Order: sequence, then structure tokens, then C-alpha cells
Amino acid sequence: MTGQQECARDGDMAPPRAWSILRPMPPRTRHPQPSRHPLPRRRACHRLLGAALLSAALPGLLSCAGGAPTGYTLPLARLHELLARRFPVTRGLAGLADLTLQSPRLSLLPAANRVAAALELVLTERLGGRRYTGAIDLDSALRLDLQAGAVRLSGVRVHRLAIDQLPPAAQALLARHAPAVVEPLLDELPLYTLPPERLALLRQLGGGAAPVLRVLPDGLRIDVAPARGAPGGSV
Repeated sequence: MTGQQECARDGDMAPPRAWSILRPMPPRTRHPQPSRHPLPRRRACHRLLGAALLSAALPGLLSCAGGAPTGYTLPLARLHELLARRFPVTRGLAGLADLTLQSPRLSLLPAANRVAAALELVLTERLGGRRYTGAIDLDSALRLDLQAGAVRLSGVRVHRLAIDQLPPAAQALLARHAPAVVEPLLDELPLYTLPPERLALLRQLGGGAAPVLRVLPDGLRIDVAPARGAPGGSV
């Protein structure tokens, strides 16, 4: 056997695996590997979360810092309308007559942190039914009833009471005793009720303290309580 025939026979007897090594292999698909450095990604997420929380809290922070209104004012016309809804009111006088107060006209006393009212008065005898008309002037402080969320008259003081066509002696007697009836009748009378959500917001901005009431020349101001050590007060 010649050498060429031996080579040919050796080639015929080579295992198929030797040929497969020489064949081109299909390209492998590479899958993305997880990042070996997750810290920068976490920091970016924390920054986004912090920005979102800051944007949500910004209105409240601005309110506390004076960048947004921290209260509101009820104008005089609105106060007059609210007070008129509470009248007329009637109270008996020693079983002899009925005293009716009606048609209040409200005014503001900012220097004294009080409000004043002039009312029409009607006195009706229970036996004869005779009616006397007159007027009464008074003033009052205001206080905030937190439990009811209501602004109430407080410390009502009668200054003048006059009744037409009443004999002088009877008028003097009525003027002496009527304040003891009128003042308790109007004391604690609710003037305005704060919406619950507004009262809760004002208390939250004031650190839980009750809002402050201030009588202004043009209305009633309801404000967040001042910080400790800051000037301020309640009506």
C-alpha cells in the first residue's frame, strides 16, 4: 500500500467530531447582565422620591413661612348677614310682658377688639296686649368655641335702652332691669361657624393652638395662632 493510500484511508477513518470543529457555529445571543453597581440607581430613585415629597409638602411649608395666606377675613356685610339670621329673639319679663329684639345693625370696634349692635325692641304686655317699640344699643367681645367650631358673642354689655310712649317711671324701671335679661339672652349667641376642614387646617398650621380672632375696621380676621413669643392675641 502506498503512502497516499494510507493517508486517504486514515482520512476516511477520522471521526466526524473532528469535522464539526471546523464548521462555523451560530452566534450566541447575549442577555443583559444585571448591573454590578446598583448604588447609583438607588440614589436616583431616592432623589426622585424626595422631590415628590417636597412638592407635596411645599404649600404647607410656605404657609408656615409666610409665603401663603394663613387665615381669612369675614367682611362686615357678611357678619351683618350672619347676625341677622339669629333674630328675632324673645324673652319673658317676670311673666308680665315679652321682650323681642329684632333687626340688628352691626358695627365694628377694632380699637377695643369688640363688635357693637343696635337693635329694635318690642315690648308686648301679656294681659292687655299693648305693644311698645324702642331701641337698644350694646357691644360684645367674640370668642371661638373650639368644640363647636363657632364664633360666639361673649361679655355682652347693654349701654342704652329706650322705649317709645312708655311713662318715664316705667322706662327707668325697665332700663334698670332689662340688661339683666338681655345680656344673658345674647351672651354665647353663635355668630359664625367655621367649616370643620378649615378649622382643622388653621389649627394644624398653628401647631394645634386655637386660631386667633381679630376685629378689623372692615371685618373679622381669623388667623393662625402666632408662634410662641410673637405678638398676638384673641378677641
